[in-house]
Amino acid sequence: MQGQVDAINLVDNALGRVKMSSLVFAGMIKRKLGMRVAINVSCRDRNRFALLSDLIGAAALGIDAVIALQGDKLPPDGSAGARPVNDLNTFGLLQVMADLKRGDTGEGKRPLQTLPAWVVGAVGNPYRQNLAQEFDLLRRKAAAGARFVVTQPVFDASTALRFNDEAKRHGLKVILGILPVKRGAMAVYMRDKISDLSGAAAHFDRYAEMDETSTRQASREHSLQLMDSLASSVAGFNVMSGGGPSLAIELALAWRQRRRQ
Repeated sequence: MQGQVDAINLVDNALGRVKMSSLVFAGMIKRKLGMRVAINVSCRDRNRFALLSDLIGAAALGIDAVIALQGDKLPPDGSAGARPVNDLNTFGLLQVMADLKRGDTGEGKRPLQTLPAWVVGAVGNPYRQNLAQEFDLLRRKAAAGARFVVTQPVFDASTALRFNDEAKRHGLKVILGILPVKRGAMAVYMRDKISDLSGAAAHFDRYAEMDETSTRQASREHSLQLMDSLASSVAGFNVMSGGGPSLAIELALAWRQRRRQ
């Protein structure tokens, strides 16, 4: 991806599954490849002090953007072996970020000597069933200091544009999530199990009976056409690797090539 994409977006123990610290991995990417990096910071796993510590560390490492989110729910059966912290909610975390941008650590006489250069972001769901609630969340996130929003995956232009128009009303730039589908089983799982994407059920139905080769090809072409139709309206795209890294890389490279033509 070096020289082919504008930035790498690193999630934070997504789906409640433990991975390497996104902050550590971001530092490795910056040092080894010199690529721009955005990290997701979840309220779920850390208290206020730990969040502050990581945010100050992100500033020291030259991380380019920090995205505040509550974090996915942990498995209800306790199989993750952990309990959520949620000392802050998303709005509290955004406020902490805004304070740090001014040098205020919340510790009175101990201001930051070097202000963070990272840009503050948040997340959004264009398919939320209660859109009025989603739009109110956008307003509150912007008021708390967010400057851009990265969305859950979108699969149709009308949903994306409706969300983008509302976000722009609040001064937010939109990075649309683009998730290529690898196989029919993945489409069925997302249709039946991911409630946040219930509004995209018709999109997933088209892949349910396809073989993997046909699904990859059809999803890649659909994603490229969608990106083409939206490129002039939104700030950018976040190509997601839920369908497998190779498919995400293939789509990102194809989009880059198309934009250079």
